[in-house]
Amino acid sequence: MPSFSDITQKDWTRACMKLGLRIIIGKSGGKGSHMKVFVPRFNRPYIIQSDLNKLINQKIFKKLTQAGFLEDDIWRALE
Repeated sequence: MPSFSDITQKDWTRACMKLGLRIIIGKSGGKGSHMKVFVPRFNRPYIIQSDLNKLINQKIFKKLTQAGFLEDDIWRALE
């Protein structure tokens, strides 16, 4: 199980794809290296920046749990 301080944007990209979320990366995905994640339960896309730290990773994790994903499923997708 990875630590919140070790998770990168690439890890979140793979995890979101495993969870079945739609992702847009690049110019149409936001500013430069940001990516948009479309979570069905929310009206707006969620933006994940490229420079992540422990606090930001915890917020992303919390957002996914609020969207209805189980914590175990999120951790499995991050592996």
